Amino acid sequence: MKSRTRIIPTVAVLVVLALAPLFLDSYSLDVLTGGLIYGLMAMGLAVLVGQAGLPSLGHAAFLGVGGYAAGLLAVHVTANPLAGLLAAALVGAVLSVLLGVISMRAQGIYFLMVSLAVAELIHAITMTTDFTGGDNGLSGIPTPEIPALDALGLPHVVSVYWYVLVVAVVVLILVQLLVAAPLGRAITGSADNADRMRALGYNIATVRVSALVISGVAVAVGGALLTQKDVFIAPTALAPDTSILLLVMVLVGGARSLVGPLIAGIGLVVIRSYTSSTIGDYWVRALGAIFVLTVYFLPNGLAGLLSRRRAAPEPSTSEEAVRVG
Repeated sequence: MKSRTRIIPTVAVLVVLALAPLFLDSYSLDVLTGGLIYGLMAMGLAVLVGQAGLPSLGHAAFLGVGGYAAGLLAVHVTANPLAGLLAAALVGAVLSVLLGVISMRAQGIYFLMVSLAVAELIHAITMTTDFTGGDNGLSGIPTPEIPALDALGLPHVVSVYWYVLVVAVVVLILVQLLVAAPLGRAITGSADNADRMRALGYNIATVRVSALVISGVAVAVGGALLTQKDVFIAPTALAPDTSILLLVMVLVGGARSLVGPLIAGIGLVVIRSYTSSTIGDYWVRALGAIFVLTVYFLPNGLAGLLSRRRAAPEPSTSEEAVRVG
């Protein structure tokens, strides 16, 4: 019964997303596509923050390396979008291992600062390297061809949306399976009681690096999708405010959830897109207000709100009989 109540909200969200092209115009669908990509990346970060207990302010680096890997591959080798995703996943995994080795013994605020330093280093490299386009960003990226969807004669924005949605669902399923597997339980255990996990024979450093790889690969794939959607990527994508935005999405959605950050990512991107023209730079303040209100009223995020509703006791048969009587 509990598994059914967990699956129903997820299926409902996916059904709504699947039907979105039927009632949204091109601009709104493009915004939703961007929200879906950010939700995917927030979901990846949630593995590290919620399961492994390692908050990060450097995940914009994974977005960047994934986006640049897909973009450079499309410009110089092949525009096949799946090849771009594989390249992004590979580069994201390598960066995850490197960050894990550097920060193997760090946790809490120390891991947060190390991740921020690594992200800023990669940010600086992309700004000063001609191969990546420097400050001007990487342009001239060919439009990804999606034969299976293009053959249906759909508008390009719809084809890209369906492509992103399918990739997001596949990543969601894979990450959920990994979290539910023994590895996922070991990751959670390393955050809850590291000493006990060591006593059971687990290598905590290896477990945490595994969590970082899962998280980094998911965010790198999201970066590749963002580049393929916009056919452009610039160093601004690696700026600290991107990492902050992803972390806020995780906390608003619920760090121990996967679907919660996905929904929060979609919601925050949609709000930003439709309010930026009116509030401008005040968006950062609005984001801070959303974060503060979430911490105060929903400490476990949107996922915690849904869990409380599911956990509410149902009236017993005797109680119903008394009411009827």
